[in-house]
Amino acid sequence: MSEEMMKHTEELRTIRLWLHTGAISYDRARELAKPHLVAMNARGREIAKKCGARHRPISFSAFMR
Repeated sequence: MSEEMMKHTEELRTIRLWLHTGAISYDRARELAKPHLVAMNARGREIAKKCGARHRPISFSAFMR
């Protein structure tokens, strides 16, 4: 995993922790996570296209489980 993707993943894990502990609301967590998920899904589409595979996007609710 690239340095950039690791950064996005770590930010999403932090947002998930805040959400689960009640520090932020669901809507606020969704706002904070959106740019990270968009970047990760864009990179996933690039990799899938290069490898001739189907990209399965990461959704907010799936990542926050």
